[in-house]
Amino acid sequence: MREFTLFVDGKDVDTGKYEYFPYADQVILDFKKTYQTITKLKKGEIPEDVDKYIYARYCVGDNELNKQAIEAAYRASKIMKNIPVAKRKKMLYDVHKYLIANKDTIIKLLAIEGHPLKLAEWEFYAMDNAFCKTTLDLFKDGVWEEKGTIGNEKVYLVRKPDGVVVLVPPKNASASNSLSAAYVFLGGDSLIIKAPLKAPIATLFIWKNVVGKALKENNAPDGLMNIVVGNSKIIMDEWLKNPKVNDIFFFGESENGLEIGRQAYINGKKAILELSGNDNLFVWDGCDVEGAATSAVDCFLGSTQICMLPKNLIVHEKIYDKFRDKLLEKVYKLKFGLPSNKETYFTPVVKMKECQEFLQDALLKGAKLLCGGKRVDYNGVENDRGLYFQPTLVEINTDNTEIFNMKIVKEENFFPVIPIIKVTSKKKEKKEADEEIFANMLKIAEINEYGLRASVWVKSAYYTRQFMKYIDNSALLRINSKHVAYSLYLPGQGGVGKTGGPFGEASYLVEKTTHLQGISLTRE
Repeated sequence: MREFTLFVDGKDVDTGKYEYFPYADQVILDFKKTYQTITKLKKGEIPEDVDKYIYARYCVGDNELNKQAIEAAYRASKIMKNIPVAKRKKMLYDVHKYLIANKDTIIKLLAIEGHPLKLAEWEFYAMDNAFCKTTLDLFKDGVWEEKGTIGNEKVYLVRKPDGVVVLVPPKNASASNSLSAAYVFLGGDSLIIKAPLKAPIATLFIWKNVVGKALKENNAPDGLMNIVVGNSKIIMDEWLKNPKVNDIFFFGESENGLEIGRQAYINGKKAILELSGNDNLFVWDGCDVEGAATSAVDCFLGSTQICMLPKNLIVHEKIYDKFRDKLLEKVYKLKFGLPSNKETYFTPVVKMKECQEFLQDALLKGAKLLCGGKRVDYNGVENDRGLYFQPTLVEINTDNTEIFNMKIVKEENFFPVIPIIKVTSKKKEKKEADEEIFANMLKIAEINEYGLRASVWVKSAYYTRQFMKYIDNSALLRINSKHVAYSLYLPGQGGVGKTGGPFGEASYLVEKTTHLQGISLTRE
């Protein structure tokens, strides 16, 4: 059995208190035996077949260790802010070097945690994109920028570090999302990561074996990076009240996250929020239907339990039938299975009760079931106690006056039940009909209380410009490319509304965890 320790002030920390992490495959195959094995281990017994069910044990800390991490991070921040930007940048170059070197191990660990291999590979692609040389060079140039010279005066815009940044990554994608926080080092900050109590393995590995190695290779100060695991409320309460913590970077559900943001503001701290998503994907008449359907089917990746997937498919009536049929063709090819199976697309559904409630709410309000709707086991066989849910599409017409009262449209659906909204017009003339359909699409966009991503599939040059002009309540707008893709130069995170809070926007983390200072230099 492998062992994962914590990391504080440049040292591995064995707290003597442990939790045990099972293979996700075994949890699905034999839940009872897996947790009987964990119970025996906690009692001090070592079952003969322990290695079949348990991948590792990991350390759990308390608030005293959390306080030690804060003190260490505070000391390191005073050193880090004076390290030249070029040296900070070299640290992140080496993060990318060790990331690539550990690719196979990282993907394997994500699968052990329960991420299907297809999802794990996509997560690695996101990490690779975020730390490649092109992206790093862009961010580095924004830390210290000479804006111009007027006479004998030079003007600079410089980003100065906030100090100590603390991070709570999402439970469902902790490793890949937490890694983005390594960019705080480029800005000159120090960092504390609270890995999820129930699934910290891949996160601990990445931060110790990728980031940790890069920092050590570059003689970074002890305490620059710290990893703790423990009670979330106790740790967060300490962060909120401790004057040595400057920024709180939080992933999670909107209700909890917005309250943390409020408390952070009251306590004089900066909150960086990455919360729930309810993304729109628009399909306009005449577009590349194959590309649009390929992008849309990603909505079911990991059973839709990822915030940045498309969750409302909003389609022009003229192309609706063609798009629907193409999408259904792709959905029927998606596979159930264990996380370790290369063809598996789905994960167990955490919010099964809400999944069924949202579906019934939509059907009672006039939606039409196109496919799915049943609870199944990991083989895709119908089972009233199955951990999975079939990929489910429901059709809604904008003539339905209940559309904006449907939970599936208005709220985040964190399960594989997706509406296809057919946007119609009663106008006979094409130009007038298109204008009405576009106005109705905007209305659907504007009632969306979340603001993570939006994507559009459109060929018309005129309506391309219209979408670019009027879709303004999302941090990222992708046109004619996959909704879940990443682009060099553009941030992969951020949002407005219930996604990012009142200060939300596209999130360049270097900028979010620093503050802008203008400098005027006049030579005598």
